Parts: sequence; C-alpha cells; structure tokens
Amino acid sequence: MFKKIKLTRLAFINLILLALFVGSFLSPLIYSGFRSVLLDHSGSADPIPEGEQKAALALQQSYMNVFKKASPSVVFIKTNVVVPPRFWFDLYRQVEGAGTGIVIDKDGYIVTNNHVVAGAQKIEVVFSDDRKVRAKLIGRDETSDIALIRVSNLEKLTPAVLGDSDKVTPGMLAFALGSPFGLESTFTVGIISAKHRSIDNTKYTRIQTDASINPGNSGGPLLNIFGEVIGINQSIISPGGQGGSVGIGFAIPINEAKAVIEQLKKEKRVIGRPSLGVQVGVATPNLKQYLKVSEDYGLIVRFVVPGSAAEEAGVKANDYVLKVNDKELREPDELIQEVQKAGVGGKIKLELVREGKKRTLDITVGEDQDKG
Repeated sequence: MFKKIKLTRLAFINLILLALFVGSFLSPLIYSGFRSVLLDHSGSADPIPEGEQKAALALQQSYMNVFKKASPSVVFIKTNVVVPPRFWFDLYRQVEGAGTGIVIDKDGYIVTNNHVVAGAQKIEVVFSDDRKVRAKLIGRDETSDIALIRVSNLEKLTPAVLGDSDKVTPGMLAFALGSPFGLESTFTVGIISAKHRSIDNTKYTRIQTDASINPGNSGGPLLNIFGEVIGINQSIISPGGQGGSVGIGFAIPINEAKAVIEQLKKEKRVIGRPSLGVQVGVATPNLKQYLKVSEDYGLIVRFVVPGSAAEEAGVKANDYVLKVNDKELREPDELIQEVQKAGVGGKIKLELVREGKKRTLDITVGEDQDKG
C-alpha cells in the first residue's frame, strides 16, 4: 500500500520552475552532443573521386569556356524613353528601359532588338569590365525586331563570333547570356527545342530554346557549345502575362539577322513595316453584284493611300481583289499576312476584278510611313 503524498499549490509551482531551469541548462549540452555526432558522421564521407568524374568535369569546363569566350562581347543596355501623355492633363514621363546587346566588330557596332531601343532618348552601354559609354542609334528595323547602335572612340572591343544558324538542330546545347531583370552577365543553359518557328506574320523565323530567357535578355546572344552566336534572343511565351520564363523562348536566327544588320549599316535609318497602302474589307452581296463579281471570295478596296505602293502599281478604289499570290482572300488579315511575309521591297501578285474584267498586278511592297 503506497502512501499518498499531497502537494501544496506552492510546492507544485516550485517543482515546475525547477524542471524548466534544469531543462534550459541541459538542452544546449544535449543538442551540441547530437550535433557533433551528426557532423562527425557526415564528415566521414568522401566525395566522388576526380578520376571518376572526368566526363562531368569536361562538360562543366566546356560551359565555363563558353561564358569566358562570349561575355566580353555582351553588353548591358540602359535606355531612357519619353512617354507622351495619355490624357490632356497628363505630363510627359521618362521611363527607364533595359536590354542586352552584342558587339559585332571593332568599329563599335552593337546589335540588339528594335524593341529595346525604340523611342529611346538616351542609350547607355555597360561592358563586362564595367565601362559605361553613351551609344548612338544607327538604325532599326521594326519587322525583324533588329536594331544597330554604335559606340565611338573605344579601344579593347571584343567582337562576338557569329556562327551559322542553318546548322542548328533540335537537341543541341544552347546558352543564353544577358541581363534579365537588370542582373548583368546572367548565364543560362538549355537545348535547342525547335527551329524555323513562325510566331508572327513576318517572313522571319525563330529558334526555340528552353534556356531560361527573361525580360532584359532581349538583344543578347543565344550561343552554341563553341561560344558562337547562333541567334539574338527576342521573346518568350509567358502564360498569364507574368513575364517570367516557362522554358519557351525565341531567338532570331543569326543568318537572318546578318542581312538586316548590313542594311542598317548602309541606310542608317528606321525601316518601317511592310505596307501596300490600301484599306480593304468584305463586300455586301449588292455591291458584288454591282461590281459584276460572281466569286464567293475576295475583298473590296475601299481606299488607296496616295503615293503608296498600291497606287504606284495601279490599284484603285472599288477594285475587287480575288487572290494574293494565287491564294483566295476571304479576310483582310490574309492580305496583311502575305504583305508582311513578303517584306519591304518584296513582290506580291494581286488578281482583281475591275469593271467586270479580271486583271493581274505585280506589286513591290512599300514601307509604312508611320515609323514611330
């Protein structure tokens, strides 16, 4: 038979305080003992021997070599763009922009994206060695999204090595180098996911890659394993408009960019978007009957811009356009797409009806007069 011991409330409280005091004193000693045991256990493991990691080390070194080769040729671009007021009571605002560029020769020419420098009042270039220099806009092309800027009287320029984008194949390693979100010299790796992607109405294609591309990478290089520029990073697909990479990025193939670069060097201007200079629409049945058109497809020319490519080729208001490049027309966007694919200076063929008679016109695509 055990004897029951009755504790007073004061004794019970003192017992709890004593237990807390002892616990606070002993717990650090117990923890440090366990920690030393854990550390001793983890420290006893040996890393994988270097001799067994030759392939991994060689691959790692090849990545480092690409960065070392390309980084002196890549610049961070800062711009100031004046934004006009949206409402009569607003003021003009100055907005800072950012992107990336590639030094392409020792004369100071740097290629980037049109959307990086469009409308910029000031362009500043920051080199990998922290030199900051003002740059001048030489020219830009709105359709290809390529722009050319230049820095003058600058020594120790390291031009990039331009590769051959025709040799690009899905599965090849690809590297993106640029300044996403203003973080200069950010280097990412992936593969070529696809080539010859058509992501807009223009004649230009894109290389698709899963190498991480984010805002600020625009205008920077897409590189192959040899450190050669195979593309100019241009855009991403970002569901929900969040602006972050989800592994679907696009670059302008460098072989397509080379012709535009040479044109910008020569012409030194803003090259607008391809344009015919016509306004077209779907005709009503009564109007088609009046124009003596029997086909169930085609578009009516509502207006011809004076001095445009269409006017020079002989297109007139109330002409009924049946086909463009032998393709039947049913929507205005179909004509726009063909014009964009042809590009400025390209040729298209229109088959139309005028006063009940069919005729064919060959037109050289002109340039949009509104160049931003």
